[in-house]
Amino acid sequence: MRISVMLVDDEPLALENLYETVPWQDYRFEVVARATNGKMALRMFEQLRPHIVITDISMSPMDGLELGSRVREIRPETHLIFLTAYRDFDYVRHALDLKAAHYLLKHEISRNRLLEQLIKLREHIEAEQTAERQENRRWFRELLCGNLDEQSEKREAGRLLPCAASLLYFELNPCLRLDGRRETDRFDDPSVWDAVADEMMQEEGTGIKEILLLETGDGGCAAVIQFSIPNSLLIKQYTLQKISLTLQRCMLDRAGEAPKILMSAVLERENVHRQYERIKHLYTYAFFLPDRSIFLLEQALGSTETSAELESEWMDPAENEREKTDTEMLDGWRKNLDGILANKSIDGLLFTVKRTGERWTQAGIGKPDMPLGCDAHHIVDTLYRMAEDRAKNNRQQSQYSRWVLKAMEYVHEHYGDTELSLETAAEHLQISAVHLRMTFKKETGRSLLDYTTEYRIEAAKRLLLTEKLKIYEVSEKVGYRTSQYFSQVFKKATGLHPKDFVRTETGR
Repeated sequence: MRISVMLVDDEPLALENLYETVPWQDYRFEVVARATNGKMALRMFEQLRPHIVITDISMSPMDGLELGSRVREIRPETHLIFLTAYRDFDYVRHALDLKAAHYLLKHEISRNRLLEQLIKLREHIEAEQTAERQENRRWFRELLCGNLDEQSEKREAGRLLPCAASLLYFELNPCLRLDGRRETDRFDDPSVWDAVADEMMQEEGTGIKEILLLETGDGGCAAVIQFSIPNSLLIKQYTLQKISLTLQRCMLDRAGEAPKILMSAVLERENVHRQYERIKHLYTYAFFLPDRSIFLLEQALGSTETSAELESEWMDPAENEREKTDTEMLDGWRKNLDGILANKSIDGLLFTVKRTGERWTQAGIGKPDMPLGCDAHHIVDTLYRMAEDRAKNNRQQSQYSRWVLKAMEYVHEHYGDTELSLETAAEHLQISAVHLRMTFKKETGRSLLDYTTEYRIEAAKRLLLTEKLKIYEVSEKVGYRTSQYFSQVFKKATGLHPKDFVRTETGR
């Protein structure tokens, strides 16, 4: 970040010479104000609150020492550099009483000498700010996640949110699981948050007092933006849009991903945790939006439903399969899922996933942490395919013998094992490999190897679409020793290389 500096001298020529002495921008300093008397400087300081004030001592009607004293009353952490044309011990003593950063004689000032003092100050200020940001992140995390008692929450909310604030919320590569929870990536280097916040301030900092970026500890990330001056809601939203675009670019450069961002223009001091929980829930709307979307909290609010509405609309495929044919059950399930997509229903999606996940995991179909997808279309397609698989399994239960069903079950449980084969399945079932080969082929019309390959390819498709994995990582998870061989088998089965399959299905 740039360190803000104010220059004060009642001699215009001396003030100009001081400004020209240092290449401020080259050393991450910014001269935010120049004043020709103490009273003018004090007014500017009250508005701008610079980190460093460099002031002449001998001025009237308010001299530099009085200015320094008033500045310290307003902002005690401000650093002062006093300038004078005289070697006066009283001046030195007063300057030291104010804990001045330095005391310089005007005729001894040079670029190198002034820069030396400024750089020391910059390093000190940056260290202070880093420590302060880390401490503020810790308290903000506690505040957002509801880990503080009522008294502590009120105290910290007042300290951390002294003025009008807004919140940007985002997640890195969120993936919805079968239990309804969201799984997200974590950022490997938390120290980069400061660099990102500084870059955002430099590009979009007009009217912004502070930007604090943090991981919230529950899979989310937040940017708390405090405004230095009151703004209308429309101007706030416009500013947040610009900041969000900068944030996306910074995250793309550093994390390889430009996240979807929810903008909440108003963050009140009261009930911060409740506001955060609501924002986090409404971020589910991002699953319905294209990559790199930026959206308002109010947009997501239009996609919510009541519990009563959800209960009345929900269709349980497990119950329907006892009452209807497979085709009727799947058609009804598809209609239900398509309705969720058409209405961009946040609560409909979460309710369906959670309720269906509970029923299916109890029935042994899928595991709670099974990834469904990173966008609503993939989530819905995964749920539909699972319903198809359930219907298919039900048909198999009635048409296949015990040994064939057990062999299929063994493949489902061990398809990620590179040693899986007809022989290992037969050994597990305690029957001969010859008998299993003949029985499986006779009843299914294909070999156990073909069945295993088909199952592995379907599992690979799900992984490619729901998780951001490398080709070799997918090949390992579905039981292939090398990514080259996996790609050959995948292309033979689908007609596409794994990368082309992902591009065709997702457009990325």
